Amino acid sequence: ALRDKILLLVTIDSSRKAELLLLIADKRLAGSKVLFERDKPELGYSDLTKAEKYLESAADLEKKNRALGKDTSEFLTKLAKASLKHSQVIEEILDLAPEDAKPAVIRTGEYPKNIYRLTSQALRAMSLPSPESPSSWD
Repeated sequence: ALRDKILLLVTIDSSRKAELLLLIADKRLAGSKVLFERDKPELGYSDLTKAEKYLESAADLEKKNRALGKDTSEFLTKLAKASLKHSQVIEEILDLAPEDAKPAVIRTGEYPKNIYRLTSQALRAMSLPSPESPSSWD
């Protein structure tokens, strides 16, 4: 966590910082799943919420970059795909979570869904294709 914070602090380029935030989000998500698999739901949930906050930060930074006139189309597509993957992994975590943790995991699962919706909307506004979402999201 300290290494990640230092990397973010010294990364000046906002496009690179968005990529780094996404990478950290993906790593945290993978770590969260491992913790749930090892029957450590408290630690797993902590990592899960951090993962989704990093994903949200990456989306926020992309939006700022786009507002500054930067071409973020490639990153938007990557972010949309990542949000779909995050949602899929959260569903897998839900199967591993104890009953008392499931409501919190479900609430956390709204982060990637919202990010997917926003990134897909931005891609369509650019006349670009968006990765296909599960039919249950429509």
